Amino acid sequence: MRTPIIFIVDRNPIHSSLLKYHLNINKLSQVQNFPNGQECLYRIAKNLVPDIIITDYDIGNYTGLDFLRKVKDNHPEVNLFYFSSIADPVLAMKLLEGGASDFIVKTSKLESGISELLKNLRYILKGVNQI
Repeated sequence: MRTPIIFIVDRNPIHSSLLKYHLNINKLSQVQNFPNGQECLYRIAKNLVPDIIITDYDIGNYTGLDFLRKVKDNHPEVNLFYFSSIADPVLAMKLLEGGASDFIVKTSKLESGISELLKNLRYILKGVNQI
């Protein structure tokens, strides 16, 4: 089994570092952080395609929906998880219908959101025999 490659796209460096820490202690070690969607897409264009992208909705140059389309148009196999403070069920449904794997709302208790995210990541990764 190979270790999955995970990209985190979040403008908040504290959130992305904390999330990377939790992924690392859960034996997910190939994790890269990006401060915006443009840098993430540039890395993908340079032929490092992740298995999973964990992204906020507001990532600078792109809306979450535009970012989803750009990734899925070229790499439909990539699982996108939205981890955002935007608690809009209509937006969440649009993203899920567009191909996102999950939409988890960041709450004031960031740790509980990360726990939910990790649980859902494990489920997806077991489905593709990666952990």
